[in-house]
Formats: sequence, structure tokens, C-alpha cells
Amino acid sequence: MKRIKNLIPIIIGFILLGAFNLQAQKHGGHGHGHKGAKVKVKAGPGHHHKVVVKRSVYRPAKIVVYHPHWGPKRAIHRRWVYFPKHNIYWDNWRNHYVYWNGTVWFSQPTPPPVIVNINLDNEKQHELKEDDDDTDDVYKSNDSHKTEYKPE
Repeated sequence: MKRIKNLIPIIIGFILLGAFNLQAQKHGGHGHGHKGAKVKVKAGPGHHHKVVVKRSVYRPAKIVVYHPHWGPKRAIHRRWVYFPKHNIYWDNWRNHYVYWNGTVWFSQPTPPPVIVNINLDNEKQHELKEDDDDTDDVYKSNDSHKTEYKPE
């Protein structure tokens, strides 16, 4: 009987912990305040290892075709648009420009000073790959983007 009395608080603790985790999962978190961030584990090429994919909190729930304000007749299917001549990015999910100001990368809804009087719809641009859609800090690959998408 004494053993059962000692086990009751442990059992109640497990039940409460399970209820807490279930409630956190229903609300998009994992019990640690990561609301909206989802981690998927999927088999990699050849199914030899697993790759962890963390979806951006900015990812829309549905597939969307974008018509950015600087190119309303354009149909863009990816999150990131890169403008190699000016080395800037457009983020369709947040409606932000991302650019290097000489010391740090900036993200803002208004055009950076370098393109304030430029019609971006007429500029050479590249939609980045689908793999980059969940990358919030796409500028970390800027060196490879400058090599792959050279300005003309």
C-alpha cells in the first residue's frame, strides 16, 4: 500500500505533463514557446539519413502567386526575388526589401536608398529556389547568389 501511495504523485505528474504537451501541440508550439515553428524530419536522398527541415514562421498556409507592388503584373511563385545589379532581395512573404548597407543587412518595407527612383519591374531579377523559401536569412548565401546571378 505504501508503494502505491508513493506512485500516485508520479502518475499524476506524467498525466499532467502529457496534457501540457498535447495542449502545446494543438497551439503550434512544442511546450517551449516556439509558436508557429514546425520541424519536419524527412528522409534524405537515398534514404540513408534524415534531414531536419524547419519551416519559417512567415510561410503562408496556402500556395500563393505573388504580385509585388513594384511589379503588379508579374506572377512570382517563390518567396525570394534577387536583383543582382543592386544586390538586393525582395521578400514576398513579409513584403520587405533586404539589402546590405555597408556594415549590416537591413530588412524593411520601404525601398533602400539605392533603388528609390528605379523601376524594379524593368530590372533583371531572379526568383530564388524553392529550397530558399524557408530561409529567413537568405543573405547568408549572398556570395553564391552574386556568382550564380551575375548582373548584365
